[in-house]
Amino acid sequence: MSATMADVAREAGVSASTVSRTFSLPETVRADTRERVLAVARRLDFSPNRTASSLARGRTGALGLLVPDIANPYFGEIVKSVQRRARTADRALFLTETGDAHDEAYGLAKAMARQTDGLLLAGPRMPEDMLRSLAAAGPVALIGLHVPQTDCAYAELPVGMRQAVRHLAALGHRRIVYVNGTRTARTAGFRRLMRAACDEFRVELVEHLGPFDLTYDNGRAAADLVPTSGATAVIAHNDMVAHGVAGGLARQGRSVPGDFSLITVDDTYLARAIHPALTAVHVPIDAMGAHGVDLLLARIADPQGPPRLVALPTALTVRESTGRAPAP
Repeated sequence: MSATMADVAREAGVSASTVSRTFSLPETVRADTRERVLAVARRLDFSPNRTASSLARGRTGALGLLVPDIANPYFGEIVKSVQRRARTADRALFLTETGDAHDEAYGLAKAMARQTDGLLLAGPRMPEDMLRSLAAAGPVALIGLHVPQTDCAYAELPVGMRQAVRHLAALGHRRIVYVNGTRTARTAGFRRLMRAACDEFRVELVEHLGPFDLTYDNGRAAADLVPTSGATAVIAHNDMVAHGVAGGLARQGRSVPGDFSLITVDDTYLARAIHPALTAVHVPIDAMGAHGVDLLLARIADPQGPPRLVALPTALTVRESTGRAPAP
């Protein structure tokens, strides 16, 4: 039979509450008493009940992670990163998929907030007023999205997007089509960045393809419209859409990059899993997830502190899906 807290208290000559505080609030116990309790605990091979200890402090010891689409490799990589970091911090992780419906996602977030110490919202598709409302009600950190006055770990896309347009311009492309995704803050940001970069490098931008839900099948559907755009290059909203565009163009008997150059954004394993491998704006997904956990833990420890931001760089990774623009 394993040792109990009462056994440790009896052997150490202290009360059970002192044993409890030694593990949950060690700074409240005198150093000599703390060391004596810990020595007895080691000798008796005693392990505290972390759940009970957390509940006694009004904490659950768990974090909540909400993602819009668990099947999207981008969010899958975030889940892995967050889980690794949470485990390192000795925190449990609850995961739920919210979908795109704003009200449903907001309701799920409020329900999970009651069962956890804080929420991580990865690529949330809720409007900013809902996100701020959640942050005002309890500890919240955003992953992959920048909302002012909220703790956020996000990718700085301007450099990567500018490099993508510059790369295509250098290859002789003068008309680029953007296959955009579901209407989100990120979609609007992409369009602004691409317009600015295209203006800088004197490239025409076609923006009318989309929005499409972020799936492979919708990427294939978008590919049917690409040849009618007059563009020689495509920038897709994410890897799933880009994968579909490549498949749709192949179905038409068109080649990448012979007929159309193709660039994706995110750079998950999908970008490297097809032929030709996709040139991609690399987003540091793993680092974003880890920093998101750190931001949330800091917010839990300091609820009244100022907003904390972690902006991570992006850069273009050139692979085989981009080439010189075809001759007129």
